[in-house]
Amino acid sequence: MKYLFIIAVLFLLTGCKSDPSKQRKFFSATDRTRTSLLMLSVENNQFYGTYKVQYADDIIDSGEVRGVVIGDTLKGRFTYISYGGSQAVKPFLLLKRGDTLKLGSGSVYTYLKIPYYIPKSIQFKEDDFQFLPIDEAVFKRLDANMK
Repeated sequence: MKYLFIIAVLFLLTGCKSDPSKQRKFFSATDRTRTSLLMLSVENNQFYGTYKVQYADDIIDSGEVRGVVIGDTLKGRFTYISYGGSQAVKPFLLLKRGDTLKLGSGSVYTYLKIPYYIPKSIQFKEDDFQFLPIDEAVFKRLDANMK
């Protein structure tokens, strides 16, 4: 009976998933005129999270990112509410290098109202955001300052 109890406890401990909040990663990026915050969760080659960009004149684009992980590339869509209040969708592309993420850009092609980057046009320019990891507490403080 004692062994059955130990086996049951071990089974429960190994069967429990880790807390999803511990799987989230927080990033920030800045350049001369913009500040950006990114919260990502990655599970089973899929990613999702929130992305917010504040421009110099306090205009904010805020919304969700979602997509797939292919090797060192995160490829998906950014669905957001623009400053004018209308919903917009644009492609979203990140290149992972160690702990940092580099935002990609390119020429956008829209097919059936779904935007894509034309594959040969994709670039990771020096002036595009480079996201650096930050702690959750720092993320929350920066996010509160953007509102």
